[in-house]
Amino acid sequence: MKKTMPFLVVLVLVAVFLPCPALAGDAVSPPEGADMAATILGWLPASWEGWVTFVVTLCAAVSAIWPRPAETANPLLRLLYVVVNALGFNAGKARNADDALAVATKKATASDSRAAAAKAAKL
Repeated sequence: MKKTMPFLVVLVLVAVFLPCPALAGDAVSPPEGADMAATILGWLPASWEGWVTFVVTLCAAVSAIWPRPAETANPLLRLLYVVVNALGFNAGKARNADDALAVATKKATASDSRAAAAKAAKL
C-alpha cells in the first residue's frame, strides 16, 4: 500500500488536470442558453421612466392575483400588501373585490355597533 500511494496520487492528479487544457479550448464558444442572465438583463429598462413603468406594471399584476391577507396575518405581510397595492395604483374603483368587501364589512360593523350603542343609550 505504501508503494502504490504515490502512484495513485499522481494518477488522480493527471486524470484531473490533464483534460483541463483540452476542455478550456472548447469553452471559447459557450453552450446555448449560457448567457441567459445577459438576455434577461437586456430586457430590463435603461431609463428611470422605464423602471417606474416596470414597477407599476409588476405591482398591478401582483395585486390582481394576490388575495387580501387576513386581519390576523403578519403585520409585515399586510404592510407589503398595502405597498404593492399603492404602487400598482390599485385604489378607488380599481380596488380588488376583497378589499372593497373588507371596507364595506368594516363600515357595516361600525354602523351596527353605533346603532347598538344608540339603542342601549335609549334604554
